[in-house]
Amino acid sequence: MPAIPKPRTIQDFPRLLGGRLCLHFADTIEDPFGEAHDFLHDYADLVRWNRHAQALDERAASELLELAEMDPDGARAVFERAVRLRAAIDAAFRAIARGDEPAGDELRAIQDEYLDAVGAASFVRANGRFSWSWPGERDLRRVLWPLVASAHELLTEGDLTRVRECPGSDDCGWLFYDDSRNRTRRWCSMEGCGSRVKMRRYYARSKHQEPNRRA
Repeated sequence: MPAIPKPRTIQDFPRLLGGRLCLHFADTIEDPFGEAHDFLHDYADLVRWNRHAQALDERAASELLELAEMDPDGARAVFERAVRLRAAIDAAFRAIARGDEPAGDELRAIQDEYLDAVGAASFVRANGRFSWSWPGERDLRRVLWPLVASAHELLTEGDLTRVRECPGSDDCGWLFYDDSRNRTRRWCSMEGCGSRVKMRRYYARSKHQEPNRRA
């Protein structure tokens, strides 16, 4: 498989198929059980992906990119934290999707980042309820906070029986939240993995039936 080029704009990132921000984040690795192509290479990619996922608005993304240029070492350190957070989110929710218990180290990694996020957050009221928010924060860590807040929300308030791992055709592995009414969603994308699986099954049936037609 050819190497995935480094993303330059938000159009270069994969579709958001996870159903929850934290699962979108886990899915920034293509083919996790194969060659594991990573869509995130540095802090700038992380900011642009957050903009793509609508976790940051345009102004916040621009400010963070400017901060990263002024403090490249700090940006690199935050990006390394993001990679560790992504690994913890992926492992924890992959275990849940398989009916297993997440490891304590993974949950602690999510917890530690969440406590850091809460320490910088403020309550904001919207639509009759309060939620954590970080308006106006000029901090390189700002790019992590919506991601870990989403993971915390899914762990504590989500229906964890709806967390799924896409089998694809034994070649996907992306995580998604099954929000279908009957809990019957099988793939991260029906037009992607679902269509490929059905086409392969159709081809296999056709090959099996071909000798009988010739007999």
